[in-house]
Amino acid sequence: MNYVAIGRQTARRLYSIGKPFWVSSHAWKALLLLITVLGLLFTVAAVNVYVSSIAGKFTTALQAKDVSGYHFYLLMYAFAMIAGSPVVVLYQFLRTKLALMWRRWLTQHFVDRYLDKRAYYRLSTRHDIDNPDERMSQDVETFCNSAVGLFIAILDAFVTVVSFVGVLWLISVPLTFVAIGYSFLGCLLTIWIGNRLVNLQFQHTKLEADLRYTLADVRRDVESIAFYRGEQSARKVIFKRIAEAIINLELMMVLQRNLTFFTVNFNYLVVLIPAAIIAPLYFAGTMEFGDITRAGIAFGQVFGGMTLLIGQFTGISGFIANINRLGSFVEILDEVEAEAKAPSSDGKGEIEILETDGKLVLDKVSVDVPNTERRLVADLDLTVGPGESLIIMGPSGSGKSSLLRAIAGIWKSGQGRIVRPRVEHLMFLPQRPFVPRSTLREAICYPITAASRIVSDVELESVLKLVNMPDLVERAGGLDIEQEWRDMLSLGEQQRLTIARLILARPRFAFLDEATSALDADNERLLYNLLKTLRTTVISVGHKQSLVEHHQRILRLTGDGGWEVIKN
Repeated sequence: MNYVAIGRQTARRLYSIGKPFWVSSHAWKALLLLITVLGLLFTVAAVNVYVSSIAGKFTTALQAKDVSGYHFYLLMYAFAMIAGSPVVVLYQFLRTKLALMWRRWLTQHFVDRYLDKRAYYRLSTRHDIDNPDERMSQDVETFCNSAVGLFIAILDAFVTVVSFVGVLWLISVPLTFVAIGYSFLGCLLTIWIGNRLVNLQFQHTKLEADLRYTLADVRRDVESIAFYRGEQSARKVIFKRIAEAIINLELMMVLQRNLTFFTVNFNYLVVLIPAAIIAPLYFAGTMEFGDITRAGIAFGQVFGGMTLLIGQFTGISGFIANINRLGSFVEILDEVEAEAKAPSSDGKGEIEILETDGKLVLDKVSVDVPNTERRLVADLDLTVGPGESLIIMGPSGSGKSSLLRAIAGIWKSGQGRIVRPRVEHLMFLPQRPFVPRSTLREAICYPITAASRIVSDVELESVLKLVNMPDLVERAGGLDIEQEWRDMLSLGEQQRLTIARLILARPRFAFLDEATSALDADNERLLYNLLKTLRTTVISVGHKQSLVEHHQRILRLTGDGGWEVIKN
């Protein structure tokens, strides 16, 4: 295994994840907070050095039966502990606050990049990145907590070693060298024993995310599973995910057991080494009894600082795995952004899109399945003017929905030119209604925002009546109560709700991809008649013959690239 290459890759990824926050407009607040934390860290180190000095004098006074000295140093010891405790508490609190500040910014940064230029859509077709949602939530939280925690821990260890190595040097030079040598030996053996833990930690995060995703699939598709009586299949998939996660955890457990065997025995000797070296000096009368206590404390502090890797190896290996998960996500986002800007590299070209205020024109448009040789539609010439209506029909897999994707600009694999109105004058209703958890007001107004338009309660209630859902406000408990609409509404009701959105938005062109598939004929006729009153140009995709009566022309796709336009 090339550890140098792996180390360079991890360092590069750490830089790519961490840099954006520390050069952002929020950096000065974070730097101020970090400086405060570091100031408290140095204060804590100074308090620890002072406490070790007092502890030595306290022990010497106790051994010498110096009553007044004993009581004086006892009070000083208590005063140092009481005075230092608020510093320690504030130090830990501000560390957590810094991690939370970083997490909030970094999560928002990733979400911005994920949604920008439809990167999320491009990622959905790639198989080299798993669970982007987990990476932007749980992995970001782990990264920020670990980055702050480990950075402070390393700096704390450095300050501690520097502070106490001088104390230890003044007590015993040989003991100082023993502490440093013993610590280095422990670190090397720890790396040798636990080097596989980094990859296992990476797999652990991935497998746990896969398990959560599988369980969420069951929750999301409860009705389909119930109709299919697919409990046994669902159980098989879930058990497989559990088995994969447990096997990986068992491998981690074996490695951690071996590490624990080593570290426990290694740490036991820490208590004996200072006494073994210092005791002969005390017996010879060249050292006070309290110096044994001071040496033990100083040795423990130097050893603890030098062996941070031993105590934090599991955490450090998990952090490295976390860096690689997030870092690979950043690299994929970079690739997707570059692909969005660069011309097609497969030699086939891309569909060109131009915007105008008038009609929709498809000029010699060919639509291909991305990354394949399959052509769905070949050399399509079509013009749809304002106020006209068109339905696209054909067998499954003939390219009906793909043609809408090309018009929307989210699928550019192919050739030709599409001239269309500006995107703000278009509205697409996909096959699967998008009705996430939200208030009823937000569900109806989507994608309208308060910044672009304020919709009154009266207007919302009126639109619901138009789509034959007059009681929905009462069922939902009001316009501003959050609901899980996928559970509350049937598929047909969800489709009517999306039609209500279209009525509110009043686009010039509306594209309905099987958007009324769950409606009965009466509701379907009602909704298409509503669209006619809006003077919206309607382009539909569907199989139902009842849709034909609502359109002036039919574009029939044959599935082998062929097509024909029929007047209705």
